[in-house]
Amino acid sequence: MKKITTLTFVLLLSLGAFVQAQNEPLYLLFEFMKVNDERNSDYLEVEQFWTNIHQQRVADGNIIGWDLWAMSPGGSEQGSQYFTVTLFSSLEAMLEGFPNGKFNEYLQKAHPELSDKELGEWMEKTVISRDIAHQVYCKEINSTEGDFDMPIGTLLKFDLMKQLDDSYEKVESEVFKPWHQQLVDNGQKEAWGLIRVLLPTGSQSLASHMTYSMYSSYKQLADDMDGSGGGPMELMTGLAVKQGLATRDMRGVEAAQLIMKVR
Repeated sequence: MKKITTLTFVLLLSLGAFVQAQNEPLYLLFEFMKVNDERNSDYLEVEQFWTNIHQQRVADGNIIGWDLWAMSPGGSEQGSQYFTVTLFSSLEAMLEGFPNGKFNEYLQKAHPELSDKELGEWMEKTVISRDIAHQVYCKEINSTEGDFDMPIGTLLKFDLMKQLDDSYEKVESEVFKPWHQQLVDNGQKEAWGLIRVLLPTGSQSLASHMTYSMYSSYKQLADDMDGSGGGPMELMTGLAVKQGLATRDMRGVEAAQLIMKVR
């Protein structure tokens, strides 16, 4: 299966655990990074440098948060090795990115100890350390309830879905979500959610949605992957699930681990 950077577009994760008021929309910008093996340490240094800038954006209300995830498997021939997720409270803020004229302000406040020349060197290092393979604009649609705060080391598995019927989101929310909520309540996973891709879209796109599950241990993830952690379904739920599967086409499954986080 092709890795995500080789595809026209792709989705990912990092949703249900974000602290956001109930019924308040959450928008997510995913940026997939292709990093050569010899640049890996440089790339991680660059992202650590950028965490201070993202902290300034959070303090200013420009973003809700930012995350860095390492994909698994993550070899250089796999495609994307990392992706970042930037969280916004509105579509307008996500489309705008950095507010007009604010970037230099955030940069100076984040690293007041650095000269203009040193800041320029960090910008240059940012450019050469990775290739932003693609960006994806998304919106959270639904998620399970719980108090999981997504600490560093959180494991993620996500399924890329192509909607085949207009009832797909309703099926995920009314049939699949209650089952996943039970798994969360039983400690078999930490969170589950559904997101919709806003851009890019169209008949040639890989997927229109993604469902994700988060885990606090490799045992939780392994049990889910081998089928031992799914738990039994009632007969009526099983029948509804069977019908619900016809509303979408699963295009792929990927995994990642959280390695940096700003809130």
